[in-house]
Amino acid sequence: MHLKETPEPAAKEIALASMGVRAHRSLWGDAWRRLISSNTARLGMAIVVFFVVATLLTRLFWDYDPRVDLDYSVRLKPPTLVPTEEVKGIFPFGTDNLGRDIFRRVAHGGWNSLRVGIVAVGVALAIGGTLGLFAGYYESMPLDLAGDALVSAGVAATLGAVSGMIAGQLGQILLFALLGAAVPLMDEFLVDRRVRPRWFGPGQLTRIAFVALVGAGIGAVPALAVGVHVAVVCGVLGLLIGGIVSFPLGGNLVSNLIMRLMDILLAFPGILLAIAIVAMLGPGLDKGMIAIGIVNIPIYARLMRSTVISIVQQEYITSARMVGVGQGRTLIVHVLPNTLSPIIVQATMGLAGAILSAAALGFLGLGAIPPEPEWGSMLGDSYRFLTTGAWWAVTFPGVAIMLSVLGFNLLGDGLRDALDPKLLTD
Repeated sequence: MHLKETPEPAAKEIALASMGVRAHRSLWGDAWRRLISSNTARLGMAIVVFFVVATLLTRLFWDYDPRVDLDYSVRLKPPTLVPTEEVKGIFPFGTDNLGRDIFRRVAHGGWNSLRVGIVAVGVALAIGGTLGLFAGYYESMPLDLAGDALVSAGVAATLGAVSGMIAGQLGQILLFALLGAAVPLMDEFLVDRRVRPRWFGPGQLTRIAFVALVGAGIGAVPALAVGVHVAVVCGVLGLLIGGIVSFPLGGNLVSNLIMRLMDILLAFPGILLAIAIVAMLGPGLDKGMIAIGIVNIPIYARLMRSTVISIVQQEYITSARMVGVGQGRTLIVHVLPNTLSPIIVQATMGLAGAILSAAALGFLGLGAIPPEPEWGSMLGDSYRFLTTGAWWAVTFPGVAIMLSVLGFNLLGDGLRDALDPKLLTD
C-alpha cells in the first residue's frame, strides 16, 4: 500500500501552521488574493477585460474605412438579425442617419474612446505625479546638488512648455530643462561659495543677466522660423524663465509654486477648461487627449504630494538619510514604491472619468473629427433623431460608455479595498 506523498510547499505550510507561524507572503500577493476574492472587483475586471480584448481584436482583425461607410438605402433602420426584402444586410445595432452600421462603428469607436482614457491618464499621471512627488518630498527636505539641478530643470521645462507650445517647437522644452539643470551645476563648480556675492551684488546681477539672456535666446531664436512676433513673445518668456531659474530655488518655495499652480488649474471647472484648451489647440482626438490630461494633472499632483508627505515622516526614511543615502535614491527606491497603491487606484478610476470627458468633448464636436468613430461623437451626431423614433442610434453608444465607465469604477473600488494597508497587515 503506497501513501500519497504531500508536496513539499504544502508540507512546509502545514508544518509552519502547526507551529503557529504564518508562511511568508508578499504584500502584492495578498492584494491580488483580496482583489480576486471581491465580487465587485471581479465584475469590474471582467468588463474591462472584455472591452480591452474586444477593442484590440476589432482593431487587428476587422478592417474599417469610415470614409467609404455610407449607404443611404438603409438609413435609420432598426436593429435586425435576419435579412429582409427591405434590409438586405444584418445590423445588430441598426443603422445611423447615413446608413452606417452602428455595431461596426461602436466596435471600432472603442479604440478611440479607450485610447483617450489611457493617454490622458498617462499624461496627467506623468506630469502631476512628478510634480506632486517633488512638492511633497522637498517641502520639508533640503535640496542637494542633484535635487537642485533636477528641480531647476523641472521648473524651467514646465515654464518653457508655454513658449514651446506658442512657437510650435516642443524642442524648446528640452533646451530650457538643460538651462535649468546647468545653473546649479555652474554654481557648484565655477563659483567659489566662500566669496560668492549676495543675490543683488554686482557679480550676482551679472550672473542673473547672463542666464536670463541665454533663456531669451533659447525662446527667441528657434521661434524666428515661425515669425518675428512669435519670436518676440517667446524671447520675453525665455527672459523671465532664465531670470527665475537663476535664483536659488529652495524646496519649500518649489512646493509652494507647484501647488499654487495646481490651485489655479483647480479653480476652473474641468469640462470648461478642457473645452478652452481644445478650442485653443483645435478640434481633434489627439488635442482632446492633451486637454483631458492637463485638466487631471492637479488631481494626481495633490494625491501624490499628500502621500509623500506622510511617507517622508516614516522612520525608514530618516534612517536612510542618516546613513547617507542620496536624495535621488531615496525618492526612487524608498518613497516612490510606497506611493503606488493610492496612485494605481486613482489612475483606474481616472480612466473612467477620462472616457466620460472624451465623450463630452465628442458630443460637443470637439473630439474625434468625423467620420472617425468615437462613442461621444456618435451620440452628438444621433441624439436629434430621437424624435423620429430612432432610439438605437444613441442607445448603443451610450451603453458602451456606461459599461466601460462602470467597469473601471468597479475595478477601482476593488483595488482600493485590496490595496488598503490596514487590510494588508491582517
